[in-house]
Amino acid sequence: MAEHTSSYRILFRDIDSMGVLYYARYLALFEMGRVEWMRDEGVRYRDLEDCEGVILPVTSASCEYHASLRYDDIAKVRTRMTKMSGARVCWAFQIENGETGELCATGKVDLGCIHRETHRPTRIPSKLFALAGKASLFQE
Repeated sequence: MAEHTSSYRILFRDIDSMGVLYYARYLALFEMGRVEWMRDEGVRYRDLEDCEGVILPVTSASCEYHASLRYDDIAKVRTRMTKMSGARVCWAFQIENGETGELCATGKVDLGCIHRETHRPTRIPSKLFALAGKASLFQE
């Protein structure tokens, strides 16, 4: 799967005092996108921790805002895995207004693969590494 698309309706709890989607909520939408991408490919975050003994903390996140989303808008989140190597997984995101198609935000998130007990970097589990092929990535 090269790209995954998720949708989310903007709720009242998501907006700020200016009536637009609160800036930090875009990062939550990025998280939703990558979690659903992985889940649709048969990999759950919880299983990585419980069965593989790894956690995937965010090591870097960036977001550029292009247009606002408002209460009751549909956010269409496009998610792509862009790189996987050693103990790192990189993602790219695009958020559009699902009704108008207007580009609202773009961003990137990098995750580190960390051993749950030692909190040291560890190799990406084979279950997750297999997704790189589905994402059409070249592993380094």
